[in-house]
Amino acid sequence: MSNRTIKFHIHLPGGIENIGQPIVLGDGKELGFWQKPIVKLRQPFPENLTYWQSELITISLPNFSKTNNIKYKFAIHIPTSINEEEGENVFEGNSPEDDRMLDIERENQFAIWKNNSDLSQKLNIHIDKIYDYAFVNYIFNSIRFYNLKDKILEYQYLLYYYNDITIHASNIDYIINNIKYELKERRIFLCLLLGHYISKQEFNYELPKFFPSGLLLDVIDNYKQKNLPSITKNPMKIAITCLVQHNAFQHQFRWVKIFTIAAEIDPEFIFIYYLKDLSYPNDNLLENFIRELEIISPYINNTKNIEFEVYINLAKWLIEICHNNNALFKLWFDILLHNKAIDNNIFKFFIERIQKNISNDDIINLENRFNRVPKKIQGYISEAFRYHAIQSLSNPFMEWSYQEISSIKRFLQNDNLNWNKNDLIQSLELISQSDNLELLKLFPELLDNWFHKDFTDVKEKRIPKISNDWFTNLLDRLENISNKNDDNFIFLIFHQLEIMFPLIGYRRNTWNNLSIITINRVKACSEHQIIGATKFIIKLKENEVKELFSSIIKGIMSEIIQPINDRFIDKIFMLCDCKSDILNIPNTMCEDILCYIMFTLQNQTFMIDILEVYLSIIKSSRFWIIILNATGNVENLKASPYYQYIKMSTFELNKLLLEKSLNMRLLQQLLDFSDEQLFRYFREVIRENNGNNMIISKNNITTLRDLYNDFELQLNQLLDFYNGFCSDSKVTDVNHYIRDVRQRMEHTDNISLRQVLTQDYWAFHEKSLQSARNCYELNETLIFRNIFRTNLQNDAAATNVEYIAQKLVPIVIEKYYDICESFKK
Repeated sequence: MSNRTIKFHIHLPGGIENIGQPIVLGDGKELGFWQKPIVKLRQPFPENLTYWQSELITISLPNFSKTNNIKYKFAIHIPTSINEEEGENVFEGNSPEDDRMLDIERENQFAIWKNNSDLSQKLNIHIDKIYDYAFVNYIFNSIRFYNLKDKILEYQYLLYYYNDITIHASNIDYIINNIKYELKERRIFLCLLLGHYISKQEFNYELPKFFPSGLLLDVIDNYKQKNLPSITKNPMKIAITCLVQHNAFQHQFRWVKIFTIAAEIDPEFIFIYYLKDLSYPNDNLLENFIRELEIISPYINNTKNIEFEVYINLAKWLIEICHNNNALFKLWFDILLHNKAIDNNIFKFFIERIQKNISNDDIINLENRFNRVPKKIQGYISEAFRYHAIQSLSNPFMEWSYQEISSIKRFLQNDNLNWNKNDLIQSLELISQSDNLELLKLFPELLDNWFHKDFTDVKEKRIPKISNDWFTNLLDRLENISNKNDDNFIFLIFHQLEIMFPLIGYRRNTWNNLSIITINRVKACSEHQIIGATKFIIKLKENEVKELFSSIIKGIMSEIIQPINDRFIDKIFMLCDCKSDILNIPNTMCEDILCYIMFTLQNQTFMIDILEVYLSIIKSSRFWIIILNATGNVENLKASPYYQYIKMSTFELNKLLLEKSLNMRLLQQLLDFSDEQLFRYFREVIRENNGNNMIISKNNITTLRDLYNDFELQLNQLLDFYNGFCSDSKVTDVNHYIRDVRQRMEHTDNISLRQVLTQDYWAFHEKSLQSARNCYELNETLIFRNIFRTNLQNDAAATNVEYIAQKLVPIVIEKYYDICESFKK
């Protein structure tokens, strides 16, 4: 090209127009050969008083031998006559070294006046600061759709030579004031200005909140770096990154466009670092973001333009933004790219994000949230929900409502959550440690669920221990809510066993372990409390549960059965919850316990003599009256062998008494009891059980007592007689009589009352009986004893018992009475 069009732009000292005409002088005709003021400058804008420019000048390059060495300077033409072309030219600068070189590649030649020391001293013409810097604005206003690249180079020129003032002129205010122009190229230029401006600011500079970042982001559609000078790459990246950051944190969505040009401007997606704290305060904004993201998803998933590690970081960042699962699932299933390598790197973060999203959910919301998840993906994301449920169970401060307990129960039994063995063991363990009674009550059903899933615990063997710990904890909680000394506490224990039995009763090892714990805990209670609970336990329906309780009662009763006293009888009435004097057995369980008592008593009396049985019956007459006259559920009781044995023994003893056929020792022992006790027993038992039998009366008992007393007295009289009146050495046969009496005394068990009442029984002592009675009555009289002693010594014939009884004693008695008569006279 032979010609170049040139336009000069310069900032001159203020007021210079008052001294002369600003001009350009230089090489060649077009520039006046350094003398003639051809190129004159003018002030195009009143608001920019220091800004001057020339008209377009055409430079004919063939006129110059070296086109790259055309020099020029700005000057002030001071006219000396009316002819303006005549006068003095005062150049800028102080020497030829200040000459400027014409850049023929650029149309616009931008410059700032170089101070001249003479002008400065003489006319005070100099330039220090420029307050109306116009070059940037000139470039901006001259941008058209076809010349953006040239204008950027002009701006780069300004930056090179006048960096600070150029940056200052193209500050944030300038950008905001000019962003209204819709020409795309102008807004791209403003982006460039912004990038340079930000690069001069402090680290982490942020745009003002009111900055219209969206307007500049609108122009980056189809952005191609190749359409701009390469030198603009970094400032454009800075600007776009800052715009993206600003727009994103204003919760707008034009910034999403960066994904469409990231391969051009930021292939490593560094911008996400600046958005690491981005979050959306509500679901609507997040939904809008996901919607925008879905539109540009082809750019995100273009793996040809994105390296693997970059994509992984991007995916993790997008996952982290999704604070609700609806958005997260949309991102995961509809937007992100998936393959084995990618999923291996991001699935963990996906699950963790789900966990964060549901971390504040109570268990009810957790369940509802999971149920809203499409079933086809429930299994895919179940891990996060399982984890949160277990975390909820592990929270010691959580207060569980009824609805929450129902929810966790359903949740733990939801097969769509893919509960595995370890999950269920952990949940059972956490529940077993809970302080919440209602939560503890879930354990049996969940344990049953474990068993039905055919999980095994052979290696760890944790289930038995967990079950034992759970039941022990449950009993502690039951004890806390009830008074340990209250019958209801024991009922609560067995009520829980009844609930559990259908679920785990078939698991004998587990059931047996819980039974042992129950027995030990119940045995720690008082007898009164345990027995008093019977009236409640009978209401239960599970026989095995009632049998367990019954076994505890039987153990207690077997320990206190002897002696059979009022305490034991009171326990029986308490067992049957009976308030009257007559024992009413209310149910088969109580009857079974009484049958067990009969069996125990039977074992205790095994190999005992019948006479001892008779005595034990009378000794425990109150007990047997109550048992033998019991009402209610008595069919099995009455059929029990020992019951029948006692009943039969009672009838037999009654008969023995009536017939006087019992032996004297038994009679003696029976008569240790009062007549009333004896009479009442036989009356209450025999009358109620068999009205056709004759019952021994009180008179009969009195007669028996008299007969026995006579028997005992007669033996004593005989023994006293033989020892006191026949023991002299000359009486040769007294020992025979004494030995016979002692044998009769010692072997009363071999003789019946009926035999005693016969004459034959006393035949051996018949001749001594009357004398023995008389001597027994007079033995305390000294006179009588002296008379007898004198006569015994003087009577040589008194050498045998019969003589003394028949001959000597009558004589002594007669003499005794004679002496007594003489004393009366």
